[in-house]
Amino acid sequence: MACNKDDDTNIKPEEEVLPPATQTGIVMLACKVNGVPYICKGYDQVVSYYQWVNGGYGFVIAGLKETNLTWSVELGNRGHAPMQTGTHSLNGTNPGYFGGGYIIGGPDNYLEGSVTNSTYTGEMTITKFDLTNEIVSGTFWFDIQNPWTGEKIEVREGRFDTHFSQ
Repeated sequence: MACNKDDDTNIKPEEEVLPPATQTGIVMLACKVNGVPYICKGYDQVVSYYQWVNGGYGFVIAGLKETNLTWSVELGNRGHAPMQTGTHSLNGTNPGYFGGGYIIGGPDNYLEGSVTNSTYTGEMTITKFDLTNEIVSGTFWFDIQNPWTGEKIEVREGRFDTHFSQ
């Protein structure tokens, strides 16, 4: 009588629909990893901060949800690249911005990190950066290398909308 789509345990991951891109601080990071939806919601799965670290502001947003390939998807700045609305290249420059995550693999299903660089690149567009209300929203896409197989991992249709700590 009170069933909804969330109650259907027969929904396959590739059939999930990404939530819409928003700018209200709903605490969400979602994308497709090699075509399969990767959806993180709530503070138990989405972490974000914008804090003074080693002489400059550091920013990170991470979606933490274990799948058969991915343990996390992350975005941020390095070398204290300025946080502002607009489109930023994810290409390994310092200062600059990065996309990446932890991949599960190897002989014992270990975690290994992989980030964008000069070969595996992407873009992050920050659509809202509100210091007063501590909300950051945006979209992203990037490629990274699978550290276990060397194959390219495609992260597409990414969006995030969350509160961050300062």
